[in-house]
Amino acid sequence: MLNDTKIKSLKPKDKRYKVSDGENLYILVMPSGTKTFIYEFKSKQTLKYKRVSLGKYPIMSLLEARSKRLEFQKMLLNGDEPRNSKTLTTFKEILKKWLDYKRSQVSAKQLQIITRYFERFYIPKFGNKDIKSIKKADIIQATDELNRDGKFETLDRALNNITAFLKWAVTREYLAHNVAFDIDKSSLFKKKAVVNSPGIYTKDEIANLIRNINDYNGDIRVKTAGLLALFTAQRSFNIRFARWDEIDFKKRIWNIPAHKMKMKKAHAVPLSRQVIKLLENYQIYEFKSPYLFPSLRSNTRPISDNAIRSMLRNLGYTNEQLTPHGFRAMFSTIAHENITSHGLSERIIELCLAHAEKNKIKATYNHALNLDDRAKLMQWWADYLDNLR
Repeated sequence: MLNDTKIKSLKPKDKRYKVSDGENLYILVMPSGTKTFIYEFKSKQTLKYKRVSLGKYPIMSLLEARSKRLEFQKMLLNGDEPRNSKTLTTFKEILKKWLDYKRSQVSAKQLQIITRYFERFYIPKFGNKDIKSIKKADIIQATDELNRDGKFETLDRALNNITAFLKWAVTREYLAHNVAFDIDKSSLFKKKAVVNSPGIYTKDEIANLIRNINDYNGDIRVKTAGLLALFTAQRSFNIRFARWDEIDFKKRIWNIPAHKMKMKKAHAVPLSRQVIKLLENYQIYEFKSPYLFPSLRSNTRPISDNAIRSMLRNLGYTNEQLTPHGFRAMFSTIAHENITSHGLSERIIELCLAHAEKNKIKATYNHALNLDDRAKLMQWWADYLDNLR
């Protein structure tokens, strides 16, 4: 029987030749190097052998070819004869193949969302056109209504979906080039008005957010990173690149080196009791990486910059409602609103956020860091969140 390693090792010769997988299924190797699955059978009508071409490898996988062989065997038992498969050429036909491929990779709900983008924007415009004839202008025109109406998040997702599909089509050799890569989003999107960072600020909203993150059934690395971002109000870059050797469990301090900070000044983050407990419980997973949150693909890299954001999307929050940076905005707003409750100054709040001191004279005195006061504020924040939970 054939396998992928054996198929890949088959070299072209001066004349075409075939190698059997058994039960009349073969891989046909051409002098050009092209490899095609074929099925041979004896016709009951002519009593001669016929050959049916199934598809080119690796566009058609060995598993798909075997499935087709089984389908043909059933047809022959019923007295029907197999015929050459129709060559897929239209955008809609190849899209169906990609959606079948995605079915095993995403949830049913996510697949439905992806399918809806194509049904809404692309299939009505050029679904029946040859995929090789689709141009960049066709894609831009198909999504122009979103750009016109300022629906930039939907536009971004629509473009991301067709880019992913065409990338797959190139890999499977339906296309030579992904025209979606040629679209410059920065020049396509209209400039949005500057708005404050998205965030949620009411007690009910925050309580619901904490419950949602705690109930998140995705990867523990992303979930814990999200909770650490919420309880420490640090920038997402620092959360992602946090290392175990930066955490001082005894002193309850997270020491972030200067080269990781936006202002290029080392930053000490006091850790609340809740954060220490969170990290101690998280340690049992032993990902054997210097990073607290190593990538799902490699222990030598941290999680992607989109990991926490993707978790929030999966939890139902849009970009307009909440981003990872919104945790900082949430902390800042609530800490400022509750100064009479925690009794600490605005300057301490800004120091916790590692914001630069605008007053240069005051900045010279900030080397003391006011660590005790910042520790009190971060503990107040953790208790505030805990009480809501």
